[in-house]
Amino acid sequence: MNITLRQLRAFIAVAELGQFNLAARSLHLTQSAVSILIRDLESEIGVRLFDRHTRMVCLTLVGQEFLPQARKILKDLELAVGDVRDNASLKRGQVTVAAAIVLAATIVPPIIARFLRMYPEVTVNIRDMPEEAISPALKRNEVDIAVGTLSEDDPEIVGTPLLRDKLMLFCNEDHRFAKRKSVRWAELQEENLIVLAATNPLRNLVEHNLIRVVPNFRPNYEVRFSTTAISMISAGMGVAVLPENSSQLASAVQVETIDLIDPPVMREISLLQRRHHSLSPAAAHLKAAFVAWAADRNKLLSSE
Repeated sequence: MNITLRQLRAFIAVAELGQFNLAARSLHLTQSAVSILIRDLESEIGVRLFDRHTRMVCLTLVGQEFLPQARKILKDLELAVGDVRDNASLKRGQVTVAAAIVLAATIVPPIIARFLRMYPEVTVNIRDMPEEAISPALKRNEVDIAVGTLSEDDPEIVGTPLLRDKLMLFCNEDHRFAKRKSVRWAELQEENLIVLAATNPLRNLVEHNLIRVVPNFRPNYEVRFSTTAISMISAGMGVAVLPENSSQLASAVQVETIDLIDPPVMREISLLQRRHHSLSPAAAHLKAAFVAWAADRNKLLSSE
């Protein structure tokens, strides 16, 4: 069936106004154009919709039954188009952002709060999750964008760099390293090491550097969350290598952070999304807000 919106609009106009010339005037068409639209619509449906008289037309029984349906079709379309336009202009919309646990507790909330002040009618959902859960959530379309560490061996995920932070040694304030300004990776050989889960991208970065200087490296404890590692460190159970950003969660406990050197190691925090997957207007604007925040932060750091 090949019914057009122009045909439906012409049908409704003629039905409501009762004359082809009045309908044509309301639609800014010629009377013959309206007559052709009605004729084609009747031909497509296979029944007469109007009884023609000398000057007036009136709906047939089928036309009377079809009129409310035609009105509903146009109304539904207008609502759908209005929703799309509202989403595009951020008068409404919804975006779900995932973030690694520490990032969700530190850098993410201020950026989203600033975004919502600009676009208060957009709904933003935050999903804090382990680093290793982010890529699967993106691939399942459970989240629109994410903030975390990009895994280089995942071709389905693309990252926009936001900032870099360095890996630091976290230890109890009574630990022998606590008063040091720096510690070499090789000095961790005799320590009780607390590491993140094997599927966490940060684990790979830590192990790569540890195995280089400690070939027989074996962790003593494995946990999923940095917060758990920090609590264990505070309890004197060992030390951990975590991103510098994690130190914001350690201020209330007996934990010190020390530079790791030989070599210093940086990790990159990125805005993650599915490759070749278009973002909604709300998600695209939120991504831009993260990128703008990172640019301002990096500019500030470079001027210091």
